Amino acid sequence: MRLKDKKIIVTAAAQGIGRATALAFEKEGAKVIATDINIEKLEELKKNSPNIEVQLLDSTSKQAVENFAETVEEVDILFHAVGFVHHGTIMDCSTEEFFNSININVYSAYLMSSSLLPKMLEKKKGNIIIVSSAASNVKEHQIDLFMEQRKLL
Repeated sequence: MRLKDKKIIVTAAAQGIGRATALAFEKEGAKVIATDINIEKLEELKKNSPNIEVQLLDSTSKQAVENFAETVEEVDILFHAVGFVHHGTIMDCSTEEFFNSININVYSAYLMSSSLLPKMLEKKKGNIIIVSSAASNVKEHQIDLFMEQRKLL
């Protein structure tokens, strides 16, 4: 019970890394608030782990994040796992898709951190963990193939 009574917010907690992390934190005694945009998956999490509080939250919405932060009295850890990986090369990525990726991967981390950091500063302690998946890495052979196709090698 290394995290007994620690108040932890986990974003993108409905599945994948976020879900596994929320469950691990809960197992270690933390009081977890699991957030996500997928309410059905959050409800499954709540059903299987009734000690985890779940809340629908779009971490890319400034208003939604600010409203959420107002409901949080205190927080010890923010574990931010929101992320999106565009499929294909940069040549396949439209401007709209690029900005969507920035909004999801970077802006959401900014919103969550800037909204919850004041609560940590008030306590004079806290941790912010922002994770991303290795799946977002482009493999070397894919780069070589792309460069060959463009006659750059």
